[in-house]
Amino acid sequence: MVKKSVNALLLEQLNGGNAHVDFNQAVQGITYKQAGISVEGVPHTIWELIEHIRIAQDDILEFCKNPEYEEMEWPDEYWPESSSPNSEVELQASVEKVREGIDEMKSLIRNSEGELQKVFTHGEGQTLFREAMLIVDHNAYHIGQIVLVRRLLGSW
Repeated sequence: MVKKSVNALLLEQLNGGNAHVDFNQAVQGITYKQAGISVEGVPHTIWELIEHIRIAQDDILEFCKNPEYEEMEWPDEYWPESSSPNSEVELQASVEKVREGIDEMKSLIRNSEGELQKVFTHGEGQTLFREAMLIVDHNAYHIGQIVLVRRLLGSW
């Protein structure tokens, strides 16, 4: 067995699919109408979950890149205002932004030059490693919720 670097392992985790479905599998074939359906007893629609992943991921990336980062207000600024997208175009744009965010974090890791554990000059001790793992963990949690909602809707 070949020993992998921490960078390689992080990139693998961001790709997803090791222990569960990845983001692309979770949203494959979902329509904008399905994305906005509320399921009784479930707190969020698929749209809300996709948008929440996007918003949180964008915030994490902004923190990693911007020493002047300003914290968003929890929880209000981390969830969409609407429970459903206005169109298929809006849904697909959000899905694509999630994919782009994952790619951007992968790029930050590739360009980290072995400095994954270097503490950011801003924040409270966060490192690129920690922020990458936050994306992996956060996305996995909500991807599981998307799959659950899809199963409850009979679209999985």
